[in-house]
Amino acid sequence: MDSPARPRRPLAEARNDSVCRASLFGATEQTYGPAYREHFFLQYKLFVESVNYTSDLKLKLNSFFLTVNTALITAIGLGFSTQKFVDSSIWRLLLPLAGVLISIIWWGATYSYKQRNIIKLHVIHCIEERLPLALYTTEWNLMEENHGSALKKFLFSIDLFMPFIFLLCYLLFAFFN
Repeated sequence: MDSPARPRRPLAEARNDSVCRASLFGATEQTYGPAYREHFFLQYKLFVESVNYTSDLKLKLNSFFLTVNTALITAIGLGFSTQKFVDSSIWRLLLPLAGVLISIIWWGATYSYKQRNIIKLHVIHCIEERLPLALYTTEWNLMEENHGSALKKFLFSIDLFMPFIFLLCYLLFAFFN
């Protein structure tokens, strides 16, 4: 029976917790030795820093793809506004198709980084079960509580929708060639 302080969780989250507990802690404090607590805390700090590093990489990736898409939209716009810029109709099709491909790659990379951070935060939650304070777990629970509406969930994951907005623009450019 679940304790009153912990609400029932979905099966996938319970499965993640069991995997986490089965493989996360390689040694007990008794088998590891006297430096266990110090090394435990140092590894925790390094892992938290890796979450920040992954988030920074995701921001840089989004900036890169936003810049590429902006340049491509500009080139397409120039091609449609002046006949001299792009004489061949093949370029009017190839540029939007390149944009579609770039948008799909952008979405895949963003999704991958987002999932990687979610998994990293789940690992942090498991580690925090052995720490005095569960700061990330508490923050996660408060975010879930405060971002429960569909609009807030959409705004929280808008970075996954941005590639589709560009994809739609490229498809419109290709069809109205």
